[in-house]
Amino acid sequence: MKTLIQVSSLFLIFLISSCDIREDYQLPSWDVEASAPIATSSVSFDDLLGDTTLSIDTLGDKSLVFVYQKDLVDYNFDEIVELNSISISKSETIGDVDIDDVSFSDGTNFGEIVSQFNIDEGTPFSFENEINDVLNKTITHDASDDFQEIKFANGTLKLTLSNGFDVDLSNIIIDIYSVDNGQNLPLNTFYIANLNAGSTYSEEIDLSGKLMTGNIEVSISNVDIPAQTNAFIVNYSDELLAQVDIMEIQLDEAIVIMPNQELINEDTSFVFDAGGALLDRVRMSSGDIKMDISSSLNTVLKFEYKIPKATLNGEPFSVYREIPAGGTLNETISLANYEFDLTGQDGNQSNTVFVESYARIDSTGEYVSLSLDNGVESTISIENILPSAAWGYLGQDTVKESRETSFLDLSALKGDIDFEFVEVKMVTENNLGVAADLHVLKIESSSAESSIQLESPLLASPFIIEPAVESMDPQNPVTAVKTEIIFDESNSNIDKIVESKPNSIAFDFEMVVNGDNSQNDGFIYLDYGVSSELQIEIPVSMKASNMVMKDTVDVSLSVPSVILDGSFTIVVNNGFPFDAEIKMELMNNADRVLQTLESENFVRASEVNIEGVTVATTESILNFPFDDLSLILDRTKKIGVEITLNTQPADQFVKLYSDYSIDMTVIANFEKLISQTIVE
Repeated sequence: MKTLIQVSSLFLIFLISSCDIREDYQLPSWDVEASAPIATSSVSFDDLLGDTTLSIDTLGDKSLVFVYQKDLVDYNFDEIVELNSISISKSETIGDVDIDDVSFSDGTNFGEIVSQFNIDEGTPFSFENEINDVLNKTITHDASDDFQEIKFANGTLKLTLSNGFDVDLSNIIIDIYSVDNGQNLPLNTFYIANLNAGSTYSEEIDLSGKLMTGNIEVSISNVDIPAQTNAFIVNYSDELLAQVDIMEIQLDEAIVIMPNQELINEDTSFVFDAGGALLDRVRMSSGDIKMDISSSLNTVLKFEYKIPKATLNGEPFSVYREIPAGGTLNETISLANYEFDLTGQDGNQSNTVFVESYARIDSTGEYVSLSLDNGVESTISIENILPSAAWGYLGQDTVKESRETSFLDLSALKGDIDFEFVEVKMVTENNLGVAADLHVLKIESSSAESSIQLESPLLASPFIIEPAVESMDPQNPVTAVKTEIIFDESNSNIDKIVESKPNSIAFDFEMVVNGDNSQNDGFIYLDYGVSSELQIEIPVSMKASNMVMKDTVDVSLSVPSVILDGSFTIVVNNGFPFDAEIKMELMNNADRVLQTLESENFVRASEVNIEGVTVATTESILNFPFDDLSLILDRTKKIGVEITLNTQPADQFVKLYSDYSIDMTVIANFEKLISQTIVE
């Protein structure tokens, strides 16, 4: 309530109205009257509201409207997009290292064989008797560029001997050695009983478990020429060729000059479990890639991990690390703000992230010791994932809500109120890029006296909440779509609910996101959800019966010791089209009512035009007489005014305007008896 404006303390102005002095010197007496204004007040309709949550707006024509807004629910739907952690482990050993095949050959021409027989080239010749031990030759090969020493887990040695002579050969003995510090380590002995002219001999041996150095010797220790019955033309350039191939090498242990070697070259697809959602794209609010890598190699391991379709500022995610010989890597890298394309490698999947992994060693030109167990072990995890936005099919989610909340406070409007028009909007703001069905199951108001349930044919079917639109503005990425459900007296009993002056409202509703389960191109920003609020507008056009307005004023009265009688007068200028009755309350500092004063007069309604709008205030003078109140008046520190309003005519709605007020002036009227005894 607005407080009355105090005019002044009461300074009684004594006006001697009569004085009687009798000749017998009896007690003289004076009747003294005093009258003075002590306070003024202007009370408008705003003063009805006090500290209520209800507020009043003024429209362009100065008419008043009650305004009330109440948040009902606010959902972010975080559970729509929940991505699980994913992890992959790899273990690769150096046993799979690619050691190049070793191949070498050497030959002996026929001229070297027959030089001991003084046979001219181009002449016919035949060996009538067997010739023994015509060739003793050693072929050496340095394979140390490939390995210094190797113990084979697997491997094959192939010997090929091609006889390009025009004579047969027999009793061929070939030994293959690996030479270590001058000591021959035999690998295998080959015996060829017969090798016809123009033919080839080939044999393979298994090298598994064998030890070989990089220095290899092939010793041809015997070749015989059996007797020949047919003459042949001697050709010195004919050649006996020996070739050795070492292939399919897999090491158990080795000392090698490490070649360039890929240990891991793998494309992997991970599939997130996103509940019922099938996502094409997701942006990370937070998340980590955790890398745990250990190397038992005796050389530097070069490791690279790429997610080609995860980008930050247009750059794909890529990590390159070098792990020292025998070293480890334990690192966590943030994925915050990265955007993941989840359509997989070929772009036709969902919830799928495509990852490229590489691990390799580079040649250093130096010998290193390796064993079959040397290698790399890695575990790469994507974890602690919290998306900030997602796109695709979001699935279907149902939210049920039952809640009771405070309602608009009309408690200040004492008496019976009948509003001409009430409009209540349930406004739902959708920031999801997917439609939803809103089922309002129940709305019920409660007051101290009663409860009323909302009845409306609008509640028979769900309300369609249209999807939001992406704005492409990084600061405000979503343009929300608002859906209004309007209840008024034409489609519901909402006016009865409001006029019952409820103090709370309970509601049950169910929201089904993607209700028809058909929208595949939705989106969600996790900081933007769905909210609903009540918006109430009530034009202040009403019928009122016994509506009460109150006001108080602080006063300071200089009260004579003896007051015969007196009164308070209130001069009222009424701008409301209401009749009014006014009571006065004399109160102490503690707001305790000491005395209530009533007037037989009432305040007349303002003068209105044909449209019911005030065109002139009416003045009414109300008198509040009292007697023998000296003690109470002395204790009076506040005066309260209670105004009871009734619309006129009683059955007609009255529209109120911002310039309507009741202006009052409070006047105190005292009469004092002054007497004195004269001593002779």
